[in-house]
Amino acid sequence: MRLLMLTRKVDNLDSRASFVSDWLLALAKNLDHLTVICQEKGDLTGLPDNIDIHSLGKELGHSKIRQFFRAQKLLFQLVKNCDGVFAHQMPIYGILAGPWRRLFHKKLVQWYAHGAVDWRLKLSNFFVTEFVTSSADGFRMKTKKPVAIIGQGININKFKGQRAKGKSKDGYNIISIGRISPSKDYESMIKAIYELQEQGMDNLKLIIIGAPAMAEGFAYSQNLQTMVESMNLKQQVEFIGGLPQAEIIPRLVEADLFLNLSDTGSLDKTVLEAMATGCLVLTSNIAYKNILPGELFTAKDNPELLAERIKKIINLAPERKEELSQRLRQEVVENHNLENFARKIVQLFSGK
Repeated sequence: MRLLMLTRKVDNLDSRASFVSDWLLALAKNLDHLTVICQEKGDLTGLPDNIDIHSLGKELGHSKIRQFFRAQKLLFQLVKNCDGVFAHQMPIYGILAGPWRRLFHKKLVQWYAHGAVDWRLKLSNFFVTEFVTSSADGFRMKTKKPVAIIGQGININKFKGQRAKGKSKDGYNIISIGRISPSKDYESMIKAIYELQEQGMDNLKLIIIGAPAMAEGFAYSQNLQTMVESMNLKQQVEFIGGLPQAEIIPRLVEADLFLNLSDTGSLDKTVLEAMATGCLVLTSNIAYKNILPGELFTAKDNPELLAERIKKIINLAPERKEELSQRLRQEVVENHNLENFARKIVQLFSGK
């Protein structure tokens, strides 16, 4: 089978897109050939011969208009020679490929995992054959088209590690990963650390990994750093910036707790990656309501509650922490294993 995939970026070293290479490798194992159209490309080390990458040239500074016309040229050339088209996450890719898939009578599957329903997703509904998502909460548009729920795709062989047991440490390490955006509610995390420090817990360290992606994110990032300085928390809160996957994994293995206050309403990949390493997580994301026990839930925009929940997790018995750690890892292994995930996607096109 020959599959055509559209995605934003392919780059092993990118802090937000490095996982895409894992997806491509897993898909390619189940295909004769995988062709990828991306807006931009970077480091492609390790991709096998049965994967071809075609960039629209964003990394070269090409304008959106120039990218659009290159996309049309590539779609005309490639859609007719493939057995199906897989559009990854952004509905605009399904819209771009839609007319060509109709012209050449190909199946078009759109991956979408986000609680928001905008005009792009609604428009893609006219072209898409079938939607695929990570969870019911991650796809809320009403449609007559089939919607397959297949979980997330986490490379469980990468996201693992021997967590230290009984190892004495100077502090308690808390980590959060994601782009710097108001939707992530980092200010509540910072306020919670301040509240706990006021209670005498001065051994906490909050590490925030991520970078702004849009203009509002840069202003928000500056506001957060100003907040840290005004609260005299420069020793307790550290902004790392974006990191590639290879540098994130050891940090997750060493972390005591992973925080996520995102409001996407879908199964955030970063939470599952943390779970895969056995790291305890604390989230406000409703998509995890049927996955995580209540003690690992908090509320968005409520730093007082967040501080209380962090304190309770810190004070859990070691046996309970170990039980939760194993349970979180097992959830990802059983329901979000990348190898199974890739096979399910390919099966959507083969009909098996």
